Amino acid sequence: MARLADAFSAGFQAAQGYPPAEHEVRLVSAEEGTAAVALLVHAGAAEALQEYYARLGSVVLPDLGSGVWIDDASSVVLQAEAGNSPKKLAGAVHDTVTVFGTDGGGGMYAVSHTSGGIYHLTLGALTNDSYDLDADGYRCTATSLRGFLEQLRTDLAGAVLAQQASHPRRGRQ
Repeated sequence: MARLADAFSAGFQAAQGYPPAEHEVRLVSAEEGTAAVALLVHAGAAEALQEYYARLGSVVLPDLGSGVWIDDASSVVLQAEAGNSPKKLAGAVHDTVTVFGTDGGGGMYAVSHTSGGIYHLTLGALTNDSYDLDADGYRCTATSLRGFLEQLRTDLAGAVLAQQASHPRRGRQ
């Protein structure tokens, strides 16, 4: 995905007519991964995120769709501790979650502690550590974090192919 992010950035201006924002898929060292997992375990984060942050860090793709930001492990924990992201869902869905990213439009991505599925939370009210959802305020975007990341990679690859198709000479270089 890091190579796709680089290719997306490289072809962005030719396809869109303006320069891209910064795009990054950050890998972490073994030491950073071990520290991130320890932090997440201590904070009670979803197990799927512990596996993710053992190898990967933040993902910043502001120009892909409306944007996707996956926070680094310390930001995930700090946002939850500060009360800026919910730990529980109520209303249309009752679940325990860990928020790990945003979409650029105010929505949050959260992994379920019970199913491992990924929620895209777009409309609700945050009260303490609970997010009260209406039936239209969320959708399940993937059945797992791996599925979410695979879909993100597919979307990024599609965007790169679209750029190459719109500028064929650039795509053959």
